[in-house]
Amino acid sequence: MDCYECHSLDRSTTAVAVCRECGVALCSRHLHVETHEMYREAGMGKSTSDIPARRIVCPACRRAERSI
Repeated sequence: MDCYECHSLDRSTTAVAVCRECGVALCSRHLHVETHEMYREAGMGKSTSDIPARRIVCPACRRAERSI
């Protein structure tokens, strides 16, 4: 599978990941790795994980999320 962002620039680059939000394939140049805090039901106890999860998004979804 090829990177969607590279394809739109008339390049062919092998994808290494998929955007969590929209599902487009991404190469290592176009992906953005972010951390994501995990939540769970815990009653009166702690409801977040000590270790953040990894989250991969494309440039378009990253811009959209940061514009809110």
